Amino acid sequence: MNFSTTQSESFFFGNKLTFRQKITRYGKRFALAGAVMLLAVFMGLFRGNLHSAFSTEVPVKQTKQSGVPVNVIELQPVDSFSRKRSYTGKVTAARTSELAFERSGKLMEIVVDEGEPVQAGMVLARLDTRHLQVIRLKLQAERDAAQAKLDELEAGPRPQTVAVAEAEVRQLNARLKNLQADHARNQQLLKRNAISSSDYEASQYEVEQQQAQLDAARSRLSELEEGTRKEQITAQEAVVANLDASLEDNQVDLDDTVLKAPYGGRVSKRYADEGTVIFPNAPLFRLVEDQQLEAHIGVPVEMAVHLKHGSQQEVGLNGKLYQSTLKAILPELDPVTRTQEVVLSLNKLAAKQLVPGQVIRIEISEPVEMQGFWLPLSSLARGERGLWSAYAVIEGTEPGEKVLEKRQLEVLHTEDNRVLVRGTLKTGDLIVVDGIHKLAGNQRVVIKDRR
Repeated sequence: MNFSTTQSESFFFGNKLTFRQKITRYGKRFALAGAVMLLAVFMGLFRGNLHSAFSTEVPVKQTKQSGVPVNVIELQPVDSFSRKRSYTGKVTAARTSELAFERSGKLMEIVVDEGEPVQAGMVLARLDTRHLQVIRLKLQAERDAAQAKLDELEAGPRPQTVAVAEAEVRQLNARLKNLQADHARNQQLLKRNAISSSDYEASQYEVEQQQAQLDAARSRLSELEEGTRKEQITAQEAVVANLDASLEDNQVDLDDTVLKAPYGGRVSKRYADEGTVIFPNAPLFRLVEDQQLEAHIGVPVEMAVHLKHGSQQEVGLNGKLYQSTLKAILPELDPVTRTQEVVLSLNKLAAKQLVPGQVIRIEISEPVEMQGFWLPLSSLARGERGLWSAYAVIEGTEPGEKVLEKRQLEVLHTEDNRVLVRGTLKTGDLIVVDGIHKLAGNQRVVIKDRR
């Protein structure tokens, strides 16, 4: 009933509302719109405060007359620069030797131990020498006998010996005359057939035999009177010289029983103890010349050509730099690294602080042909598409006005705290060197300092 009445009323009046109903209905709509507007204003304010609270940019106060003070650098072009390259090597001793005896023998004494310093010529160890001493005594006795005979030959025969030889000649001569007289008588008797032919021949044989003995005695006398022959003296001198050489060889063997340091250094290793039978050339000590160190560093062939023999070079280890002198550039490439090895002689300070085997580095300057401009790292900001940007100070629209203009750059080379760049730059441009995170394009600035 009620439902049909309401529908009939609504249809009859054509859905017309009274003034009070209109106020009520539209008032609600205006209230809702006002609430939405207030909410939007509130959200805008909230976002503004939130942005202000978390923003890293510090508002820069500037006036129309002054602008932000900046430090700038005036660009100067370069056509080339020196690029430093670092190469690694190791510290080595100038000399390292495996010391050994040149002969065999029992090790009797060791004077030094591992880690001890030694001086050049210092005795390190000794071998047993008893057998060599006996051989030397025998050789010395033979040499003394040979020398005595040589002295006798050089002095010649004594007068008594010559007198004996002269007496022998006279005796033989007298006997020869007697035999010749008997032989002459036998010849007369043979003609008268008083003796036989055999008796005559026997007397003749005795004469000839006596004549031979006389000739031999006369030769001996002549030799004694002339003195010793030169050939005999020379032959005996050779005998003495041969024995002298044997004694020298024995002395060399004795010297080889004492092992001495060929140069100053430090004993790195000892391989045997007392009582050990040492074989020839078996290492006994490893000696390292730690007072003179070298650096062996492999560098590319194209870098080695820039180094000169005798030039001073700086090498580094653990942040410390040491002076060195280029000693040699080896003529062959390393088959593994394909680099050319350079040898650097380190100074005395390095020899006191470094140890063979440590890793050491060298920086070599390489000339590079490249055009661009040097800028400090603090003047760059990251740009788009892998490029960088910097702010250039240019003339503004008003007289005396200076404003910023962003320039796109390409970094060519980085070195310490500066970079070589190219891009929308030209000679004489003024580039802001620091504080670029506070700046923006077309911002008014004042040049504070120019480099």
